[in-house]
Amino acid sequence: MMTNTKDSTSRATSLLTSKRVSLWLMCAAMIFIVALKEDRVGWPFWNLFGWPLMGASLLLSRRCPDRNWFRTCVLFAYTMTVLWLTRVDGDTSNLHVLELTLTLGVGILVVPALLAKYWLKTPLDYKWFNGRWSLQMWIWLPLGTALAFVILWAYFFKWTPTLHHAWPLPMEGDRTEALWRIFWGCNLVGIWDELAWINFAFVLLLRHFSFREANLAQAVLFTAFLYDMAFFGVGPILIFAFALIQGYTYKKTQSLAYIIVLHLMIDTVLFYMIANRWYPGWGWHP
Repeated sequence: MMTNTKDSTSRATSLLTSKRVSLWLMCAAMIFIVALKEDRVGWPFWNLFGWPLMGASLLLSRRCPDRNWFRTCVLFAYTMTVLWLTRVDGDTSNLHVLELTLTLGVGILVVPALLAKYWLKTPLDYKWFNGRWSLQMWIWLPLGTALAFVILWAYFFKWTPTLHHAWPLPMEGDRTEALWRIFWGCNLVGIWDELAWINFAFVLLLRHFSFREANLAQAVLFTAFLYDMAFFGVGPILIFAFALIQGYTYKKTQSLAYIIVLHLMIDTVLFYMIANRWYPGWGWHP
């Protein structure tokens, strides 16, 4: 009896180790394939390291007895491939918005949700509300926004003063339409972030790992995507911390609506910083 228990424990430990190694290989692949897609670090071919890492992760997960873990890794690999093929930046032209709607909207939100439901047989949560918001939740909204204002001001004006160039705005002529496009672009990407990295990646990872490990992994994925989009300099440190906080907040509140509202309030501050870097002293508010 004791031998059987030891064997069961040994198999469980081996399974978890296999899943854990394949997870972090996939996270490393995300960094090379997506985060380093653009030539920001002096060499444009970092993805050549990423594809073998992705392949190793899929191979290891394929040998895992848990079929759903292999299928989850396939979904992550699919997501990374779509992101690698997609130009993600601050361009708000009609054509680029259409491209992002198809790739990020349909390709990464709709397709994986359908696959999770009909292929994994474990639908995504979509826990929009979980009862009334507590006083602590209401207090954190303005406090989190104020903290974001201080950090983003330092980020844009002190630490990385050229950051606003990632969101191009006109220096001459009517600026109103361009500002509205940036405003809505920031907020729509914010909603997408929470649906993709929390409701999709984090939720699936929680079904296989502890909260701590799942949260660390989703923060890596979250950060890699936003680094590719715009947040260079000290951005990865700030985004990683923000992603960890969002994962923790979702675990505590079980409310997708809440973390989206918090993200949108911070994105409004982000928009304000972008506009004020391009147009110092700017006072227009949406």
